[in-house]
Amino acid sequence: MSISLPHYSELPNTDNRNLLHIPGKKGIPVLGMTPWLYKDFYTTVQKHQNNYGLTSRIHIGFQQGVMPLGPDNAKTILLDKERNFSNEMGYKDITGIWFGGAILFRDFDEHRLHRRVFQTAFKSDAMQGYSEGINLIIDNFLQQWQTQQSVLFMPFVKQLLINIGAQIFYGIDNMGSEARKFADAFLLILDKGMMSLVKKDIPPLNYYYGQKGKRFIANHLGSLIADRRRHDGKDFMSYLVKETRDDGSFFTDQELIDHLSFLFFAAFDTTSSGLSHMLMHLAENHRLQEELREESRALNTETVTFQDLDKLPGIEMAFNEALRLYPSASILLRRSIRDCELGGFHIPANTILFTVPGFNHRMPEYWNNPETFDPQRFSTERQEHKQHPFQYIPFGGGAHKCIGMNFAQMNAKLFTHQLLLKYRFKLKPGYRIGTQILPTPCPVDNLPLLIERL
Repeated sequence: MSISLPHYSELPNTDNRNLLHIPGKKGIPVLGMTPWLYKDFYTTVQKHQNNYGLTSRIHIGFQQGVMPLGPDNAKTILLDKERNFSNEMGYKDITGIWFGGAILFRDFDEHRLHRRVFQTAFKSDAMQGYSEGINLIIDNFLQQWQTQQSVLFMPFVKQLLINIGAQIFYGIDNMGSEARKFADAFLLILDKGMMSLVKKDIPPLNYYYGQKGKRFIANHLGSLIADRRRHDGKDFMSYLVKETRDDGSFFTDQELIDHLSFLFFAAFDTTSSGLSHMLMHLAENHRLQEELREESRALNTETVTFQDLDKLPGIEMAFNEALRLYPSASILLRRSIRDCELGGFHIPANTILFTVPGFNHRMPEYWNNPETFDPQRFSTERQEHKQHPFQYIPFGGGAHKCIGMNFAQMNAKLFTHQLLLKYRFKLKPGYRIGTQILPTPCPVDNLPLLIERL
């Protein structure tokens, strides 16, 4: 009689602790190195690498695993030619609680199948249509600044991106009461659910409120699917729900809900972090801000669309530089599903892997003055980012490279172009540039800016 072995995703998601052959440090009981990482993330990672090498044992949060650093390790993990590393199992107990079933949490052939769902939604014609709608929303939001002399940028950009997501992703044309409930539900997941330590669905725990938000979003999106299939809308959801499998059948409602909610989160997270950090540096560097303003003025149009994005190389380089210093995903997670080799060490099956893109982004072997904000390092003349294909990975790499990368970059350019033409901005007196990296990268104190109408 043959015995059917369980799929690796059905096995208990418990850490392999048999890692003493790998150099490293556990830290304090339960939390490991987490307090030091929260206090000074990149200094802690650098010290750990100095002491234990590019492949080391580490304990982060409640998980004990391996931290592979450097572009060679990133290449092995992200390309994963031997299919040793699972996204699903890496994120299962973290982000997977909230967006499990989405494209990030699928592996190998299943991931390839589901990635096809997004093909039409990210084609040039669709992106051009999105850009036109996004411009209108940005213009309306920036009008709020006309009577103000200062703003807190982080709350502003969060609300802006939620509005953009509601219309562009789901076809909600105005932020009425129902749409505001959706936005509030999404923020419950971000601000409470994903920050929860105790995973109990009972009030007043943060996890309960996160799950409440998740249920509302699932019900809300589920109620829209049939309508979007019947009509030829130009929103992201209308494209997605019409995609089919090889046999012509639609993807299930639950699969679509998982993808739609996660793509909203991914686009929101990357753009809000990248824009905030870029503006933080442009507010400090007035000369660079004026150079980008002149680039936008030279186009002689108040708004640009997807077709025009190549005409704004300065903004693109500044946004890329912000993502270099502060990638929105501070740690990329994988879990080994079989014994393998990595960085010269034996990695047992069921070992969690903590890849740190920002470490690669700051390696002096590849970057000139890596701690300095210098967008010109991405210029055609310098091309510092092309010395190794995995030295710059703000959107990941390999099969799981972020499918919404172009959408996030488009959002950043559309917003920055309008902002530069309408306002001059600088840091509030006494504000010192700084950022928190964990749990998500963002400038300190919500980035207070002084603004001047042009």
